[in-house]
Amino acid sequence: MSVAGGIRPAARHRIRGKRCKPARLIQRPVPALYHGPVSTAPALDIGQVHRLSTDEYHRLIEAGGFGEDARVELIDGLLADMSPKTPAHENAIAWLADWLTDAVDRGRHQVRVGSPLTLEGSEPEPDLAVIAHDAPRPYHPATAALVIEVSVSSLQRDLVRKPSLYAAAGVGEYWVIDLDGRRAVIHRDPCSDGYADVAEVQAEGALAPTGLNIGAVSLADLLRAATSSPGTRGRSGDPES
Repeated sequence: MSVAGGIRPAARHRIRGKRCKPARLIQRPVPALYHGPVSTAPALDIGQVHRLSTDEYHRLIEAGGFGEDARVELIDGLLADMSPKTPAHENAIAWLADWLTDAVDRGRHQVRVGSPLTLEGSEPEPDLAVIAHDAPRPYHPATAALVIEVSVSSLQRDLVRKPSLYAAAGVGEYWVIDLDGRRAVIHRDPCSDGYADVAEVQAEGALAPTGLNIGAVSLADLLRAATSSPGTRGRSGDPES
């Protein structure tokens, strides 16, 4: 069904009937979720702030409402600044993109880098996503088999808010690569309010998506690639170029 502007509303992909036990994970101090003040007046309650729908957000984009250099994503109807593109951040994304592109079955899935997902009331732009070709697309794809965020200054958002967004959308597996902490936080088994299985992988561990039938890679190799020049990115067992 179309609405004003010809944009279809975001499809709902909530997983019902199953609730997660709260995951206990010690987190390091990180910056605030939203940059800058939410309110310009002390008396303004957060409930009085207008939250954009995804349709409103799309119309704003299509009308040229953001400058070319704007880097924001829609989270719970609010515009949140995205992480800066540091060399380590970009090196890690490039390394992961090379691995996934080589490993996934491209007859069934597509690897996307920095592309949005249209969820209910949010439109995050994960660093990497593996999307099934038949995934629903109310505007952008509405779910993914695997989502990966490489965290630099967005660790709180990536670990606290985004798991429930991605789980409600049926994202099968969600990884947060914490470059400063030299670890990965792996979320599996999505349910209505988050992920039932949350595990921390230390630098000496391995990463392997459970639902894509591809082999594991070394987290140490990824961390090394993040701080190396592009010509030295290699995976264990691969010749370095």
